[in-house]
Order: sequence, then C-alpha cells, then structure tokens
Amino acid sequence: MTQPQESSPHGLHDGATGPASLFDELRAARAELHEAVEQIQRIPGYERFLAPVELDEITAAADHPLVYVTASDDAGIALVVRDGRVDPVPLPALRTATLHEWAERHRTHFPSAGARGAMQRGGWERHLADLRERLWEAVAEPLLAELSGVPHASLVPCGLVGLLPVHLAGCRDSTRPTGFRYLLDELSIGYVPNARALAASRRRATSTPSGGLLTVADPQTPAPTDRLPYARWEAQVAAATFPGPVTQLRGPDATVERVRTELPTAWLAHFGCHGTAEPTDPLRSALRLAGDGRLHLSDIMPMRLTLRLAVLSACSAFVPGRDLPDEVISLPTGLVQAGAAGVLAPMWPVDDHTTALLMTEFYRRWRTECAQSPATALAGAQRWLRDATVAEVEQQWVRALDAQEAWLPEEAAEALLPQLFRSGSGDSRPWSSPAVWAAFAFTGA
Repeated sequence: MTQPQESSPHGLHDGATGPASLFDELRAARAELHEAVEQIQRIPGYERFLAPVELDEITAAADHPLVYVTASDDAGIALVVRDGRVDPVPLPALRTATLHEWAERHRTHFPSAGARGAMQRGGWERHLADLRERLWEAVAEPLLAELSGVPHASLVPCGLVGLLPVHLAGCRDSTRPTGFRYLLDELSIGYVPNARALAASRRRATSTPSGGLLTVADPQTPAPTDRLPYARWEAQVAAATFPGPVTQLRGPDATVERVRTELPTAWLAHFGCHGTAEPTDPLRSALRLAGDGRLHLSDIMPMRLTLRLAVLSACSAFVPGRDLPDEVISLPTGLVQAGAAGVLAPMWPVDDHTTALLMTEFYRRWRTECAQSPATALAGAQRWLRDATVAEVEQQWVRALDAQEAWLPEEAAEALLPQLFRSGSGDSRPWSSPAVWAAFAFTGA
C-alpha cells in the first residue's frame, strides 16, 4: 500500500483539492512532463523515449487490437488498430468537460493508506460504483460493439483517460452473480503508453526464458505500521509455481543493494512491499525496501532488465498523478522501458490479505495454465475474486490441498484461510466491490 505523504505538494494520497481546477494544473504540468521526458532521453538507450511514432509502427505493433482512447469537446473517439488498418469508433459520451469532472472526482475521493484511508473507503467505493456505469456508457459499450468476439486488447489512454481504470466499466445485469456485467467479462485489457512500447514488450514476451525468480516480501522498515504480514505467503506461492532458481529476500534482507544486484538477472520479479508515486517528479517514484531504503525509477531504468513480468503487489505503484494527468511515466511504464515485457500493479491502495488471495489465483492461472498470458490470467483471477463466495474459495483450496497441487503450498493455505472466514459468511461475496477486485491493472504484453 502506498503510504500517506503528509506534506506532499501534489496531494496524491491526502485527497486535498489543491489548485482551482485541473485546467489550471495542466499548464504547469506540461512543462514538468517535457522536463521529465528530456531527463529520461539523456539516459543511454532511451534517446527515443516517447519520440513520435510513425503510422507503420502503430499498425505493425500488435497481434491483437491496439486501441487509442481520447476525449474532445464534442465527443470522444477510439482508434482501433488491427489487421494493418485503423478504424474510428465514436464515443459520444466521452466529452472533455465530462472527463475533467470524472477525473476531479477520482482524485478527490482517492483513499489514503492507513486509518484515514479506512474512513475514506465508503466514498471511494461509491465513486467507483458510479464511475463503473459512466465508463461503460462512454467507452466499454461502443468498444465491445466494435470488438465483438475479441478476447484481448491493448489500450493507449490519452490525456485524462489515463487517470481512470477503464477495465472496471460495467452495467447492471441481474443474471450475473454480482448483478453487473463487466467489460472484463468479455474483453481483457492491458495498458500501454504507446505502440512502440507494445512492440518491444511483445518481442521480450516471446523471447526464450532465462533467469530466475526474485521475490521481495515485507521489507523491514523503521515503522511497525509498514508491515505486510501476508506478503511472505504471496512470495511462497510465486516460488511454488516457478521451476527455475529462486532468490527470496524478506525482512531485513530486502535491501536496495540486494535488489539492485538480483533484479537484472531475474525473469520474474514479485515485490510485496510499499511504494511511493511521485507524479511531478516521476523518476523519484520508488519501491520502499528494508531500512527505509528506496529503489527509485531512476535507479531501475538504466539496469537493462530481462523480465518477463514484474509484479508490484500491495503498493499503489500504478497510481496516475493528479498534477500530471497526461502522465505516462510511472513505475509500470518505466519498468517496461527498462526491459520488462509486462508489469502488474495496483492503481489504488489494496488490502494485504485480499491481494494474497488474488495473487494466489493469478499464479495458478498463469503458471499452471500456461496457454494464458499474464493479462488474461489477471482478468480471470479478478473475475474469480469478484464472483466467489467465501465457501467457494474454501472448497477450491481444500480440494487443491487434498490433491497436493503445487500452486497452493500447505503453509500458505494455513496462514491465509483463517482470515478468509473473517471476510464474510459462507454464501457472501465479500470481494464483489470494484474497489476490491479491480485495483490491479496490467501494463505491457
């Protein structure tokens, strides 16, 4: 979970209203964005970072639809790139003024970590429930009409669209377990900053696997409230599904120095730790490690990673910046630029135990059902968590333990199951709120 920053000027986690409007902030944000891009372009190997992309690069980038989504004063538009052509899809409800209103509400209701976040959670859940249906009408419904039968698409959210979790779009449907039909039920979504990044991610994703698994779990920091007691079990589940060499760093061993040493040779990296997002200085966004150390994005980008996937669990590492609404430089996109084919990260603070449930199901689907891509496995795990009752999760896990299935280590199950029964009654669906199941998003290929 991202920690609150009491004196943060951008108010990412404190819900402050800040300057008068997003319109005022955009003027200053443009200059900050250009400065940040120029800093990255000075790093060897990143000279073409966010450079203009040619049309032939766009049309050749994907083996599945690539969708640019943007708003305008009168109506928005989605440009669907597939089979070497670009098809426009009108989005009448995605107007600039409306999008600014949604983005303003999104940042105002954004929950802090800790006790204050718990008090804000009701407002955040109501906001996401409202946003769910607005995004359905404005984006999801027109896209599904165009992409009928397509299982996966990569989304390039332009401008303020990048502030919003498009993948949680849904409409009322009494035939569904939760009473809603979601975009995710028919189309899994991956986010990418541009076509060039998607093409590079695809090449890395299909390369011959090399390297091992690096897990970083519950780094020991000076603040006792930073503890993530279930993170170690996520790491154990990840290790149980991985056939190659495993390096596990936990507690005081999860230092910046050790991670900097191990990360460049890893094929899969799982971080169960806190993070900080710095939208006005994105190279300072960081993963928090032992001893209150910080692994900044500026440290990661020169590493030349060979990761198939980086999982940033229990930290709001994909939080878009409210002061920089055109922001495309974040920990996930930075990791993609540094050589990760894909990154899985949450867009808002998440519960430690619930995240462990989601991660267990994600690794089961991705590592034991090998035909699934990480994006598809995440979408399936989110649907499972959203629709599952407490009794159904218990039954699935008991069957797995009886069958001694490798994806569910007995120790991890014994640690996670007791909290399961505190989540609700056997026939309840305690994870059905979008605030719970939809926090994680996938970037890359």
